[in-house]
Amino acid sequence: MAKLKLNEQQLQAVRYISGPCLVLAGAGSGKTRVITEKIVHLIKNCSYNAYNICAVTFTNKAAREMKERIALEFQSSEIQGLRVATFHSLCLEILREEHEHIGLKKNFVIFDEYDQLALIKEILGEMDISLTSELINEEARNTLNRISHYKNDLIMPDDVYYLNLKDKQEFGMLYEKYDNILQLYNAVDFDDLILKVIVLFKKHANILAKWQGRIRYLLVDEYQDTNTAQYELIKLLVKSHEHFTVVGDDDQSIYSWRGARPENINILSQDFPLLKVIKLEQNYRSKGRILKCANALIAHNDHLFLKNLYSEHGLGHYIRIITGENPSDEARKVVVDLMGTRVEKAAKYTDYAILYRSNYQSREIEEQLIRAKIPYKVIGGTSFFAQQEIKDMMNYLRLIAYGDNSAFLQVINLPPRGIGPKTLESFTKYAAEQNLNYFEATTDYSIFSALSNKDSDKFYTFGQQIEDIRERVNGDNGLDEISKIVEYVGYKDWIIEHSTNLKVATKILDNIQILCDWVKKSMEGDVKNLEKPKTFEEAIDRLSLREMLDRNEQEYELDEVTLMTLHSSKGLEFKYVYLIGMEEGILPHSKTLEENGEDVSEERRLAYVGITRAREELTISYAKTRPARDLTTNKLCNKKVKPSRFIDELPREELLIDGEKTEDQEIAEEEKKFNIISNLDSMFNNYKP
Repeated sequence: MAKLKLNEQQLQAVRYISGPCLVLAGAGSGKTRVITEKIVHLIKNCSYNAYNICAVTFTNKAAREMKERIALEFQSSEIQGLRVATFHSLCLEILREEHEHIGLKKNFVIFDEYDQLALIKEILGEMDISLTSELINEEARNTLNRISHYKNDLIMPDDVYYLNLKDKQEFGMLYEKYDNILQLYNAVDFDDLILKVIVLFKKHANILAKWQGRIRYLLVDEYQDTNTAQYELIKLLVKSHEHFTVVGDDDQSIYSWRGARPENINILSQDFPLLKVIKLEQNYRSKGRILKCANALIAHNDHLFLKNLYSEHGLGHYIRIITGENPSDEARKVVVDLMGTRVEKAAKYTDYAILYRSNYQSREIEEQLIRAKIPYKVIGGTSFFAQQEIKDMMNYLRLIAYGDNSAFLQVINLPPRGIGPKTLESFTKYAAEQNLNYFEATTDYSIFSALSNKDSDKFYTFGQQIEDIRERVNGDNGLDEISKIVEYVGYKDWIIEHSTNLKVATKILDNIQILCDWVKKSMEGDVKNLEKPKTFEEAIDRLSLREMLDRNEQEYELDEVTLMTLHSSKGLEFKYVYLIGMEEGILPHSKTLEENGEDVSEERRLAYVGITRAREELTISYAKTRPARDLTTNKLCNKKVKPSRFIDELPREELLIDGEKTEDQEIAEEEKKFNIISNLDSMFNNYKP
């Protein structure tokens, strides 16, 4: 297949090599191709040795794909020594070579998160910081995150004492001790890899000069995601020659919570006055209306460099807005719409993506997809059914419904009932000899002659408990009993006792309640959607279908709908995209509104990323009410919510809200019909047999 020609802006970005260059690459504008083509150009046409070129990106996957593209253009000997690496792997290479200048031995080790947390816990204990065992894990993780942010912002332990912090003395001592112990162990953590290289370069000008000579041309991908330390590293490496290209999109900077600094794009123009800015504005992915909405939305953010995406793929369909009375109704309408458009367009499930701000939003969608028997996969988060408490509860439900042997083995010691491996082995052997499934074996009196009285008692009591629950859920008040299963089997008390704190326990129990509510809804039936009431066993069958799909997914690639967060969707594209939960408090997120007030620029960029994932059609949805926890009663209640301000920022003439057309849209469609009829008349009038 012939390679597509570069457009004028892409070609300009590839050929400009005489000074610092910023390529502002809009969504779907071919930024990765520009980087790879520029590396090819530097080697083939500009007398650069591959050994003197370094391309830096954020993930090993991106680096690997870049290498594969470049390798297609050369013999392996021609690109020997070419560096295509992540920031951290590049810095590891430097530290391995220069270790003695930074106080490290050659065989220094890199602490992973497990090692770091263990060290933090040890220090917290030595500092006699009063923490309960339930809070120690949470405190250790929070401390580690805090140290990581400081290192990424180039804040050393000594600097902490000069910050305006209430706990600066205590935290400064902890941070200092953590770093000292790492040094003592001849170890570094992940953030040290970059930080120590910066310290090394600033202390030893000769070593910096050596690496500046080795890396004569630097290219940086996803520049908008760089943090303070990464930008400082870039600046040091290119300071002597200023031969570099950074490629990024300030409108897709969505990782400030990870330390990314979108303002690095503005700082670049200050630090390098000769910076040449090249904009890639032609989008090769989306239809015109999608881009028009994306441009209108992101225009509400402040920009140093303005850009306007355009496409040659035609206008495409209106952006549709779906409203639901509540999250369940919203999810139902989205899935019904997906089913309809799939039939209409003869599309595959893989053409569809459902995007959301937070992982918990997938629950309602998952339920509706299961109801409709639509296969799906969850990317970048944990499926509701993959969460441990849901797997545990599903095992209990399967055991209660039809005495499942596998489920029995999963829950017999959950919570612990003092049944050891040898006792369990004797029990399963006894069940096989009696030709009984495990549940039947627990309630068979012959168990008392097969096992000791103490062990028999444990199994018999458990069996009677499950039998009692089975009778309850199949009785007159069965629906009310389903939510109590978690209490009857002792799982609720066990979760409360073993969770790190009450907040975690509440979240786990809320998830179990959601699962129980699904079972109850299935048993009640849905007249509106022509669903007959189901028995308890039939309701569990429906939910078990989800797990069967999960097992199949591991064996081969299924035709399935993709569910993912907006953060996870960056860099991907789909024919048809549903952007759900577009409400105030969700997108923009309530945490952002609390911390930043009216500054929702990053949340707007997140919405922009979601919109620009769509190639053919975009559908946005929101609910009018949403469950919220009442702070006084600690109970869930329905609360009215407002549609996201981002919907109001989209051009009204491009939206189709719940199928209703605006007057302008009606006129436009009438004109279109008139033009079609006029063209047909003209064709017939000019026709000559």
